Amino acid sequence: MGTHITRTISYQPQSDGMVERFNQTLERYPAKVVEKRHRDWDRHIQPFLLSYRSAVHESTSVTPAFANFGRKLRLPADLITGIPPDAPRSITDYANDLRNKMNDIYEHVRQTGQQTSEKMKTRYDRKMNNKGFDEGSLVWLHNPVRSKGKSPKLQAKWDGPYRIVTRINDVTYRIQKGARVTPKIVHVDRLARYYGANNARDEHVLGGGSVARHY
Repeated sequence: MGTHITRTISYQPQSDGMVERFNQTLERYPAKVVEKRHRDWDRHIQPFLLSYRSAVHESTSVTPAFANFGRKLRLPADLITGIPPDAPRSITDYANDLRNKMNDIYEHVRQTGQQTSEKMKTRYDRKMNNKGFDEGSLVWLHNPVRSKGKSPKLQAKWDGPYRIVTRINDVTYRIQKGARVTPKIVHVDRLARYYGANNARDEHVLGGGSVARHY
């Protein structure tokens, strides 16, 4: 089928940006309209999807419906105001016109999507402040854990220290907490430099597999 598997890193929604961005949009809508309807929230998904598919997207400058079908959706308002009648034409002419229109739409969406992607990458790279780490250096790992009976707002969200085992690329690292602990592959956004008060003690702690915390 020509399907390519993509592997993403945990706690890094940017690795699967299009899907996660839509999930974020989808979550916002029920949160606004189902405050008192938590038992039938699923019934409100279809009206939202109709609105989403008929709204012009900033990244493509067309509606999803127009990009998929080559025409605008007929909305409930059209039942009241009516729509212009279609000019009579043969099935062959309709199919040829639709095919040409879809080719133009796809090319337009590809160009605008590429431009939007480049703008987003530029903004992201500008925000990145060269957070690279050298192999062998010590880091904290952002790893919030929810514990029953404890307030998540008051729990420690950073765990460590971990040692940088391998710098896979500019943004992905393999880290390890101790010699007997399975290494993890994480994104650089989840790492922060570890400043230990005693480097010798840090070496001993990492070798023994326990954790030294510095706040």
